[in-house]
Amino acid sequence: MNLTKAHVKFLEGRLISLLTHAKKSELKNRTEPTFDRLPKADISAMETFLEELQLVLPVIGVDFFRVTQVKSQDPTSTEQPSVRFTLAHLVKGINANAVEFAGEFVVLAGATGSLNSAPSFNDKARSFREQAIESGRIALLDERNFKVTQDIAFSSPSAAAVFLFGTSRNGRTDWLVEGQSVNYGQWSEAKLAVLD
Repeated sequence: MNLTKAHVKFLEGRLISLLTHAKKSELKNRTEPTFDRLPKADISAMETFLEELQLVLPVIGVDFFRVTQVKSQDPTSTEQPSVRFTLAHLVKGINANAVEFAGEFVVLAGATGSLNSAPSFNDKARSFREQAIESGRIALLDERNFKVTQDIAFSSPSAAAVFLFGTSRNGRTDWLVEGQSVNYGQWSEAKLAVLD
């Protein structure tokens, strides 16, 4: 209720900074206001407001500000990915590693994917890939392939496989546990069986 123009300028600058850092969207705003002429108490209150905003927005489907970090910044954290998955298709030039982390399936930086696409590569997936190229999260290697330059989170192993292949895929069978002939689906079912 007490937000002034100064508070809004501060929030705008911080939100633009967060968007730039996350590289999940195309930022059309050419200015980056850095406004820090607020008292320290107000800056602290605005930072708390931003933290709460970043908790609420993903819940309603706005996930532009979150940066996927597979390695926890907190050395005391027990949440570290334990199983690594691989996906390879030599003919298409696809070679990727991924982990499940914080409820997401994360394709790790260094992965390569195919730029080819089939009619089953839907508009949403195509748009996501184009946005990843524009933001620099993937880089073109040649006219056939791209390289992932920053970890990219997906909602499922299938979404990750579709992104890499450019066609509809079943990620539950495509991704294999590293060093084993066990696919993601088999691994997932075994994991659930242990919990029962």
